[in-house]
Amino acid sequence: MAEIGHPVVGDMVYSNGKNEFHIEGQCLHAQKLEFMHPITNKEMKLEAKLPKYFEETICKLEECK
Repeated sequence: MAEIGHPVVGDMVYSNGKNEFHIEGQCLHAQKLEFMHPITNKEMKLEAKLPKYFEETICKLEECK
């Protein structure tokens, strides 16, 4: 993403150390994951809501537009 001018928020390596939102870690999130469990061979389906700090960062980004 940094290569095309849109680094991942919180990515300290590819954003030249910028962290204007003062968050820890990268703002990467998978809402849904599906995979076959490597031991049980059962299909796994996981879902997760956005963390609160993601929602807060999104609100800040939308205000910048």
